[in-house]
Amino acid sequence: MGIQPTFPDTLRALSIAGPYAYRIATGEKQSEGRSWSTRFRGLVLLHVSTGKDFGEPQSKEMVSAIIGAAEMYDCIPSESHDGHYHHLMKNPILFKQYIPNVSGARNYWSPKTPEHIKAFNQAWQQIEVQQPHAVFKIHYKDGIISVSNSRTSNYFQVKDAGVWQTLAPRLQGEEIALTKLEYADLYRSRLA
Repeated sequence: MGIQPTFPDTLRALSIAGPYAYRIATGEKQSEGRSWSTRFRGLVLLHVSTGKDFGEPQSKEMVSAIIGAAEMYDCIPSESHDGHYHHLMKNPILFKQYIPNVSGARNYWSPKTPEHIKAFNQAWQQIEVQQPHAVFKIHYKDGIISVSNSRTSNYFQVKDAGVWQTLAPRLQGEEIALTKLEYADLYRSRLA
């Protein structure tokens, strides 16, 4: 019978060169440049291709791995490069565990092999754990991160231990979407 998909049939992957998949997964980069347009909109897995034309990835473990996901929400023509398009991304997720040894494909691709199905299943498990849970207001001052929920009176502070540099690129103004796991980690580290 083989491996059965546990992910939505709308899930796709995009193979991205060198360091750019990581920059999208961390929220540092909000678009991917391509020489083609697409009607696809939706959740896309970020796969690091083996090509080195555009630079090396941040670590060797990323090559041929699915390292995260983002929502591709629009495709617009590039103003600076005729015939090129910006595939706009939001709501990025950098996976806690990369999914290694995944062969890529062109364009937005769906799984075609049992190995791809297994990789998509593993990615979907991480998305379910890491997907944004709620939006919080967050401030940083003098090494202290203040987290508050605008819908409730919940408020706490955390001493920064390197967390801010991972959160700051994802800020939308003063707000950030946190996963259940991220929120729990911050809450456990709160100051008394």
